[in-house]
Order: sequence, then structure tokens, then C-alpha cells
Amino acid sequence: MISMKTALVASLAAALAAPAFAAADPTFNAFATVCGDTGANFAAVSSAADANGWRRADVVAESSMPGVAIAERLSRELKAGDTPLTLSAWRGTTKSGVQVSACTVRMAKPDYAGLHDAAQAWIGFAPQDDAATKAIFRFTDTASAHKALVSGEYDAAAAAAGMEILTVSGDNHGSVVDLLKIKK
Repeated sequence: MISMKTALVASLAAALAAPAFAAADPTFNAFATVCGDTGANFAAVSSAADANGWRRADVVAESSMPGVAIAERLSRELKAGDTPLTLSAWRGTTKSGVQVSACTVRMAKPDYAGLHDAAQAWIGFAPQDDAATKAIFRFTDTASAHKALVSGEYDAAAAAAGMEILTVSGDNHGSVVDLLKIKK
């Protein structure tokens, strides 16, 4: 028979092992499922959106980045609880062959603090740039985790697994979580 103390320790350990964002923010969970966990890979984003109930939206995906020829884009909508979300994603290539993709989730309600905290818990480190309404995390993926990058590592990361930039921003009109991936 398991003692009460052992059961409490096991329960606490299980709670601590669960991702911190899992119950904290349904908007970030939606972002993580379609954008973060897919590494902003366009085909994977599209599949994850379809598999998780995102429906096609009339809104055209934001897809302008100087020097990038956009090859594909999508726009979708979903409700996370009572909050309407808009997903936009695209992929393209620069003239020099650098692959760039982006995946963005927007919501009309302001929740910058909640999204900021969920993003930090998901990524596992503090943002490199952190202001009152915008946080930027620069990283690459390793086999086991997200690895924070410093400026001298950007080119090497882009040439290897890819450099990713997670931006969380918000104001009185709403909040945005965006993942940009650059791969040479």
C-alpha cells in the first residue's frame, strides 16, 4: 500500500513535470500546437491547424518581408475558450536561397503578461529582449531542448538546424505570438 506521504510526493512530482503553460494559457497552447511544436514548418503548420480544428479564414495571411519571395501562405481561425484567434503562416525564400517561414497567432483581447509567461515556460529561458509590451526569444532547437542564442551564434544556427525568433507582443487592442524561422 502506498503511504500518504509517497502519494503526495508523487502528485507533486507529476505536477512539476507537466509543462507550465499547459493549463495556464489556452491561446499559447493553440500557438504552441500549430506554430511552436512544428518549428514554423509550413506543411506541418497546415497539418496541425487542420488536425486541431482551425477553419479557413477570410483574412489574408500577413506575408511581407523585404527580400523574401513568398511561396505559400494560409490564414485560419479558431476559438480558444471564448477568445477568437487568427492564425497566419507563410514560407518563402530569399534571392540567396535562405528559407524563411513564419507562424503567427493573434487575439483581440490583451493578455501580454499571460502569453509572455507561457512563452517563457515553453521555451525554457528568459527573453533576450524584454520590454513592457514586447519580448523576443532567439533560439535554435537541439535534440532535447530550445537553446538560447547570443548574437555571435545566429549565422551558425541558421546554417544548421535554423535560427528561430519567438516574439510576444501586446497592447490595449490585443496580443500576438509570432515564430519566425531562418534556415540557410
